[in-house]
Amino acid sequence: MNLELFFIAMVVALLFLMLCNLYRVVAGPTVIDRMLGMNVIGIKTTVLIVLIGIIDGRVEMFIDITLAYALLNFITTIAAARFYQRIAQPAPPEPRESLTAPSAGPLVEEADAAAAEPDSEKEENK
Repeated sequence: MNLELFFIAMVVALLFLMLCNLYRVVAGPTVIDRMLGMNVIGIKTTVLIVLIGIIDGRVEMFIDITLAYALLNFITTIAAARFYQRIAQPAPPEPRESLTAPSAGPLVEEADAAAAEPDSEKEENK
C-alpha cells in the first residue's frame, strides 16, 4: 500500500470527524459544548495541516503554520472561556465612595461622638 494513499485516507477521516464535531458546535445544548467542539475542530485542523505538509513533501514549511494555528486556537479558547465566565457570574456590588477626602480627617458624626465621650467621663469622676 502506498504511504501517500494512507495519508490521504487519514485526511478524509479527519475531515469526516471534523464534520461530526461541527454538529456539536451548531446543536450543542450549552455554550461549553460549543466551545469544546470548536476547540476539538481546531486541534484536528492542526493535525490536518501537518498531514497536508507530509503529502506535499514540505513538512518544515507546514510545521510553522501549524504552530501558529495551534497557538491561536489555544488563545482563542482561553479568551472565550474568560468571556463566558464574566457573563455567567453576576457583577459584585460597587463600593460606596465617601463624600469627604481621605485627608479631611474623621467624619463629623465620628468627631462629635469622640468629643462627647470625654465630657461624660469627666462628669462621672466629679
